[in-house]
Amino acid sequence: MRHEPLSSPTTIAALPDVRDDNRRLWFVLLAVITAHAFVTALFWSWLPLSGWAPQLFSSSVVLLTLIVPAFWFGIYRPITRSFATAREGARRDLDALQERLRVHDLDVRLTAALNIAEDETAVLRIAHQALAIATDGAPAQLLLADSSDGQIRHSLVVGNLGDDARCVINRPCDCPLVRRGMGTVFEDSMVLSACRGLNGPIAADCAAACTPITVSGNGVGMVRALGTSGDPTLYRLLQSLNTAAHHIGSRLSVIRSMAASERKAATDPLTGAANRRSAEQRLDELVHSGGSYAVVMIDIDHFKLVNDRHGHEVGDRALKLLVGTMRPLMRGEDLLCRYGGEEFLLVLPSADAVAAGELMQRVRNALPGACVHDGVPVFTISAGIASERNGSNPQVQLRAADQALYQAKRDGRDRVVLAPVPESRMLATP
Repeated sequence: MRHEPLSSPTTIAALPDVRDDNRRLWFVLLAVITAHAFVTALFWSWLPLSGWAPQLFSSSVVLLTLIVPAFWFGIYRPITRSFATAREGARRDLDALQERLRVHDLDVRLTAALNIAEDETAVLRIAHQALAIATDGAPAQLLLADSSDGQIRHSLVVGNLGDDARCVINRPCDCPLVRRGMGTVFEDSMVLSACRGLNGPIAADCAAACTPITVSGNGVGMVRALGTSGDPTLYRLLQSLNTAAHHIGSRLSVIRSMAASERKAATDPLTGAANRRSAEQRLDELVHSGGSYAVVMIDIDHFKLVNDRHGHEVGDRALKLLVGTMRPLMRGEDLLCRYGGEEFLLVLPSADAVAAGELMQRVRNALPGACVHDGVPVFTISAGIASERNGSNPQVQLRAADQALYQAKRDGRDRVVLAPVPESRMLATP
């Protein structure tokens, strides 16, 4: 198990420099003495040997022995070390500047790309590309959910990330970083405090840089990249991940806020069904696309009596119960709207009056059991159905469905009535 800090390789690497300096000192001192002896020998060969020559040689050797170390330790080594320190500082400053430029470049490019992303699909596509740039090829993963306690819906992978190296959390709130709201580096997958997302001992030297994705103040995901224990680049990598996570979260906040506002504007606040404006927009879309459709006008029978006898709260529960009963029986493309009061409009694309009638019969059959289950007084509904056979104009079809609804009321309620097809339309229909 590794316990040394990430800076330990730099400290250990400094020891050989001291030994090299000492070796260079002895080499220079030996070279100076050898050169002095050689010069002195030449000097003796030129001049007659006298009593002062040996004394001069001995004195000069002693003097050189004192001067060279003093020069070495007092002048040369401080100067060279200051140059080396300055060179190392300049290198670190250059590396830091290059890292800041890289993060700034990622910041600018990611901001420009996300500003034109109009939905979450586009954001995820850009996020996948940005993750590859931010990690510089390191194995990485992005996890995203709709909320802090929601299930992870999106998982993007960059690089060679095996199944055993992928994060195993099911919800963002399961991640300690998401709960704390800040990124960090897990330096070793083998220690007790290792992130549970490392999925156990992937490798003896595995480490990870992780940071949360925050949308509107709530952690909804995280970004992580794997590396090697003791690698200081993981901390620089964390800065890039923080930048990417910040911009992704900010754009998702805008998109989700806009989507929520649109849903709120198009939804009835009591029942959760679409509102009248949404129905009109859907009908306009169907007319422009040329598709066939059927419309159903639905009304709760004796709804005023329900309110008078049991109170408006029970009446509201009855409205919500009707919507909740119909939704499981509808198709994904069908649209149920609260048209006004206790009246609802159902738009059924690519359906005829017969299919609409069968659906409404299933709703009528399911209502009594749903009322008993939810403790709501049993109520019935009446419905009128019209289709393109009643007219190509949505307003004509809605009037026909409304007339069929009133016919159901006149016939005793609790029934489904199909609008009669005008004779002119019957003759025109092949």
